Amino acid sequence: MDLNFFCKELPKIELHAHLNGSLSQATMLQLQRYYVDAGISDKTNTFLDEFQIGAGDTRNLSECFQVFSIAHSLTSTSEALVMATELTLQEFQEDGCCYIELRSTPRDTQYITKKQYIDSIIRAMEKPSINLSIISKLIISINRASQLQEVEEIADIAIERHKIHPDTVVGIELSGNPAVGNFGDFIPALNRARQSGLKVTLHCGEVCNPEEVLEMLNFKPERIGHGVCIHPKYGGTEETWIALCQSKIPVEVCLTSNVNTKITPDYESHHFKELIEAGLSVVLCTDDKGVFATSLSQEYRLCAESFALTRIQVAKLSLDAAQCIFSEANIRELIIGKILKFMNDYTS
Repeated sequence: MDLNFFCKELPKIELHAHLNGSLSQATMLQLQRYYVDAGISDKTNTFLDEFQIGAGDTRNLSECFQVFSIAHSLTSTSEALVMATELTLQEFQEDGCCYIELRSTPRDTQYITKKQYIDSIIRAMEKPSINLSIISKLIISINRASQLQEVEEIADIAIERHKIHPDTVVGIELSGNPAVGNFGDFIPALNRARQSGLKVTLHCGEVCNPEEVLEMLNFKPERIGHGVCIHPKYGGTEETWIALCQSKIPVEVCLTSNVNTKITPDYESHHFKELIEAGLSVVLCTDDKGVFATSLSQEYRLCAESFALTRIQVAKLSLDAAQCIFSEANIRELIIGKILKFMNDYTS
């Protein structure tokens, strides 16, 4: 079986995808048409060609965050958010993804409040207007650039919506520019969310900051994202690496994102190898499939090619990812069953 075909047909799990960063060019064009039809003319002049960041792009990590304003301008109404969510879920489904935990930061816009923002995404997941078989959950994001009052407000929204929609709102995360903010300031809000039943994932080790990495690992999140600067070979320390290995916290790995933002020089140099050799749980993810012009199938293929993985090793990555989801046990068993069936069909 051709590797491209194998990676696309393999039932996959996406656990680190930001909604606004995942908007494809096709989705953004549909959103532009929506604003034209709605008579909201200030949203029709977005420069979509500035949104994607390829391997040769000269923008650095901090400059990459600026492109999200383009997507934000196209998801400022409830209707646009529903459309963006549904179309993005459909694209992941068409790429062979059977389960996704999509994440997004609540925003007040000219047209909706933070609560309405989250409610729109939930509506798209629970009552989609298009045919979706993918199992979708929501992780509510806190941006590191937020003031503490807003951080507490977002934690309140996450707790409230988890109480009303426990099967949809499953987690809370900390993300945004890693050069901004101090992790310790977010601990009270994250603790409140965790005590309410929400799982926690943290963007961790995107830049060299061993003290913060240790603080994050000691917080014991259910997962961490990226984890680039933890191994001493990549800007971490022996202490941070030992802490990660002892904690056994699963790592959401985003190969293309790390390469295109220049955190990692190339795919072959990625810390995926060290994570796997240490016996840690690794979940391949896209991060921002629209921004980085990738797909989950492509991430699996690139991983297989870069690290000479067999088809069975590639499938096992998906199987291991299923163990790391924030959903209840019955959903996990359902997904594992799909992957095992695929593996059995492939080897028989």
